[in-house]
Amino acid sequence: MLAPSNLRDRRHSPYRWVILALVSLSGFVTMGFPIAGLSALFSEIAASLDLDLIQIGVIWGVGMVMGIFTAFVGGSLIDYFGTRRALVFMCLAAGVCSALRGLAVDFWSLLLFSFLHGTLQPVLPLNFVKLNREWFASRQLGFAAGIMALGFALGAMLGSRYSATLLSPLLGGWRAVLIAFGLSSIVLAVLWALLHPPVAPARSRSLDLRLLASKARRVAGFRELWTIALAVFGAVGMVQGILGYVPTYLREIGWAPVDADSAIPLFFLASLIGVVPISHLSDRLRNRRQVMIFGTSMMTLGTLLMVFAGDNYWAVMLAMAVGGLCFDSFMALMGASITEVHGLDMTLVGSALGFGGMLQNLGGSLLPPLGNTLSVISLNAPFLLWTAAGVFATLALLSYRGRD
Repeated sequence: MLAPSNLRDRRHSPYRWVILALVSLSGFVTMGFPIAGLSALFSEIAASLDLDLIQIGVIWGVGMVMGIFTAFVGGSLIDYFGTRRALVFMCLAAGVCSALRGLAVDFWSLLLFSFLHGTLQPVLPLNFVKLNREWFASRQLGFAAGIMALGFALGAMLGSRYSATLLSPLLGGWRAVLIAFGLSSIVLAVLWALLHPPVAPARSRSLDLRLLASKARRVAGFRELWTIALAVFGAVGMVQGILGYVPTYLREIGWAPVDADSAIPLFFLASLIGVVPISHLSDRLRNRRQVMIFGTSMMTLGTLLMVFAGDNYWAVMLAMAVGGLCFDSFMALMGASITEVHGLDMTLVGSALGFGGMLQNLGGSLLPPLGNTLSVISLNAPFLLWTAAGVFATLALLSYRGRD
């Protein structure tokens, strides 16, 4: 199958399905599986390196914190070098840094390697989203975004389930698993180099801080982009808070560990089931904002139900299913919507995605610990703050009435 190098021909070429398959596989290999897998391996890593809960939290959060600072710059570099060069380099570099984590001997070396990995990993999905926009017309972009998100979601489910229970015993421990994660990303870099058609990036001038500042001013001028970015700030902060707090919360109110650990997998299962049909619905309706509003409303409702669920097993499971149903589809449509902002040139798409990623990581870093501080008042009080974040996300989307 001949891969077209002309951007205008890509959206009509059957080769776009090859690219979509690679994008979905990349989300599985570089994001979903290793991120969830690292979480599952933490008890083994902590025992090996003598880490406490605070140190584990620092290692877990360093990637999202770094994303606040690297997302926009990384998005601008994608625009400058092109998706092919950026993908090959970032998959290769992220793979090396991921593998290095398997060689850590103490907290500080693990933090250093996690820091290096965290500068790259938040930028990788920006490549995938821009690729979808390059290869798919708007009438299919929601479906393509859903398939991409399916790779993330499936990776998260399988990574959380099998990294510690299957891969670690099979490969000989957590170090070998982290090295395997890195090698898988390096293999993907080779695949992208071979299968993505080369395109010479347009370079009107050299890359410098003035160019980055100019791009920042240009993308910050789109009100529609601000609407989406503020919505994702609230939505991601809400969900990150829930994912980190619910297992501990359920244990604190008396649930057995096996029951407490069943809530989050149900959240991901509901998201996995809903991601493709809900994302594709935005194509059919030709209105992504309405579907995103439905998504933030469902996530907010699920969070609010946790306030009143108490220790009722089925009420908690219902809240997790409702809250999780639209999460991955919302994230998929967030990226697709940014690439479709009216008046946004393709040469600015990476920068715009980086702008959205910056606020996404800010929300995911700020709102979970802020909510956790309310647990001294009441164990279910954090859910009230995260519900408010969801309401904020919904209102942000409702506030935009027109086009730039």
